[in-house]
Amino acid sequence: MTESFGPGGPTEPGTMAEPVSQLEPTTDAVPTAALEVLPGAGTANAPIVGPRRRRLRWAIAAVVTAVVIGGSALGFAVLSSARSTSQVLPWAPSDAVMYTEVRADLPGDQRANLLAFLSKFPGFADQTSFDVKADDGLNRVVKRLTDGKHDFSTEIKPWFGGQVGVSVEGTNPSSPGILVVVSVRDVTAAAAWLKSITPADASHQTYKGVDLVGPAASSSPPAAYGLDGSVILAGTLDAVKAAITRGPSGALAGNAGFKAADAALAGDDLGSVFIDLKGYLAMVTNMEGQILSQVGSQAGLTPKVSPMAVPTMNAALLPGWIAMRVRAESDHLVLDEVLPTVAGQPARQNRQGALAAGLPGGTVLQYELHDTGSLVQASLTQLEAQPGGPTAAQVDSVAKFVGGVDKAVGWIGDADVVVAHDAAGFTGGLVAQTKDATASGNLLTELKNLVTLGGAQSGIKLSSETYGGQTITLVGGDLGQLSGPAAAGVGGSSGKFQVAFTQTKDLVIVGVGDGFVKAVLDTKPGSSLADQPAYQHAIDLAGSSNVGQGYVDLAAVRTAVETMAAGSSDIKAYDSDVKPFLEPIQSIAWSQAVGADISTARVVLVLK
Repeated sequence: MTESFGPGGPTEPGTMAEPVSQLEPTTDAVPTAALEVLPGAGTANAPIVGPRRRRLRWAIAAVVTAVVIGGSALGFAVLSSARSTSQVLPWAPSDAVMYTEVRADLPGDQRANLLAFLSKFPGFADQTSFDVKADDGLNRVVKRLTDGKHDFSTEIKPWFGGQVGVSVEGTNPSSPGILVVVSVRDVTAAAAWLKSITPADASHQTYKGVDLVGPAASSSPPAAYGLDGSVILAGTLDAVKAAITRGPSGALAGNAGFKAADAALAGDDLGSVFIDLKGYLAMVTNMEGQILSQVGSQAGLTPKVSPMAVPTMNAALLPGWIAMRVRAESDHLVLDEVLPTVAGQPARQNRQGALAAGLPGGTVLQYELHDTGSLVQASLTQLEAQPGGPTAAQVDSVAKFVGGVDKAVGWIGDADVVVAHDAAGFTGGLVAQTKDATASGNLLTELKNLVTLGGAQSGIKLSSETYGGQTITLVGGDLGQLSGPAAAGVGGSSGKFQVAFTQTKDLVIVGVGDGFVKAVLDTKPGSSLADQPAYQHAIDLAGSSNVGQGYVDLAAVRTAVETMAAGSSDIKAYDSDVKPFLEPIQSIAWSQAVGADISTARVVLVLK
């Protein structure tokens, strides 16, 4: 998210900005009077087309900015502007429930960082050839979308300013307005392009000096696009008219929530999203009710179909907004998320997790949540207070079999869901810190007693083994027998399962089979996940001080899958066409942190 600004400095009425190089976007003023888009211009010699063809051409004209330009943002590195201000943000309405901005102009350090990132992949080592390759790729995309009638490099690139903003307005939740704003670097070229793609039968209306072009047939809601000075405005008709009326006033940029998000997400980026969460949920709920009601009416159902019954959430527990941005660094991509810290939520402290030091070095996936027991208890208390949520009595009726909620989860500190890989294949399970070894030991004993008492008729067997001085309890059975005689054939030898668990001085370890439990018990200092350089680097980038984190060793997963697929008929095509583009990728990691006013989350895609 970036600083906003309106049109450039003042110019004499009717003057035209000086021509600029296609590779150096201008900040000079452009005329504010819209250029006329003539009906049918450029289509006099076009063949007569049917309704479907006309709708396609209209779709190209009205949506090309959102699909062709916005969707291909990564490739628009042909624009080398280092400008970090936004030309499209000032047009966004203050009541936007969602605002998305794509910075294809690659502001600030984003061009250099993105090219350094891409240079690790095949075909991008020579950064000087990137613009040519991007042009070629975008030409292919545009030609495919337009049946070969249009291209990017000669028609769009000369005028495109590199910025796209999309707003969803929330004033009327039953009929949200859509506004797409595209920055323009050459008004004359943009006007000529719009004229060339405007269908001959398009409708026209002038609004405050701007020629608004719409589909020939009425649509619901009505849509239009037009050129207003230095931007192209497109979307629902009312939203476009409202944007023309207010001009680049910076309405959304002045919103308190947006300003807080913008300050928290400092720096340049490739794109960003801002969501007014409460407004967005109100809009989605309203639309869901309308759709289901219409479906019920069309099907002749009485009463009409109603939305699914779900617990009514206390809006006071929801953050007012959420904002995200994507940023490129030289060896990783970053997705940052910020949101206001909500009062009344369980107190949580950011800190570095300790469980990775006890996980096998071959761990390929880790998802860790700090203070899991207290968080579960607090969450249950909040859920019980919600209208439509479970009552305390209902929760207790389930938890009583293990001594109640406190005895079931109160002993849990940090907890990890883990998948590991070794020569035998993939294994997985749960590793949890025990803050009270007696309480966790009692729970495991209760569970063993329950299995012993109720498992005989279901074919569940309880056994134990000793490994490394630890007693491992094994619970095994057959899914077919558990499902009853009618489903006995479903189980068979492939339906057998085994769960293993044990408790050490400070850990409770549960695994699918005993392989995972043994792998954790075998982990020694120097050979753990925490000792792996790839893990250390990824978690440091994501944020090692947190309330929860995750890590996936994508390189190890890829290697393991390739080994299992060796000899398959498709491996040659994979080795030549896919593998070279996956090999530079090392891992993905994420973390969440809580602040006094702003809470954050970060996801990083890390290269080798």
